[in-house]
Amino acid sequence: MAISTSTFLSDVVIFIRDLLRTNVTDPIGRTNGVGFVMTAFPKRQTQYPLITIKSIGLDSKKLGMSSEANMVSIELETRVWARNSKECDTLTQKVINTLRSNQYGTNSTDVEEIHGFELLSSTPVTEEEGDNTIHSNVLTFAYKVILS
Repeated sequence: MAISTSTFLSDVVIFIRDLLRTNVTDPIGRTNGVGFVMTAFPKRQTQYPLITIKSIGLDSKKLGMSSEANMVSIELETRVWARNSKECDTLTQKVINTLRSNQYGTNSTDVEEIHGFELLSSTPVTEEEGDNTIHSNVLTFAYKVILS
């Protein structure tokens, strides 16, 4: 999959989603067609734990006065949704390790020309109290893509 100038935003999100699908193991090993790693928050049936990813912003700068190329910085929100805090922490660490360790080599972000991995923030969120509490962690990442 190559990053296209005309569809770079969705290409980056889908590549990162697929990278997480390939490298983060589903703790419950579902076979019922319900996804584990998805883009945005799904409108279809969900089963926890799950990981969602979406674009939350971008910034573009020209790479020189006479250049048509731009350096685009893309911010992505990856959110881990889990049944308890231990599962949330474990999956959060796996997401961070996967994105951090797949910057170079075969099937890496660098091969796809997605550069400069940065973890900008990690914010734990508990939606409500009680026995059926869903725990989550909101991770904000940034990557850079050169578009010409």
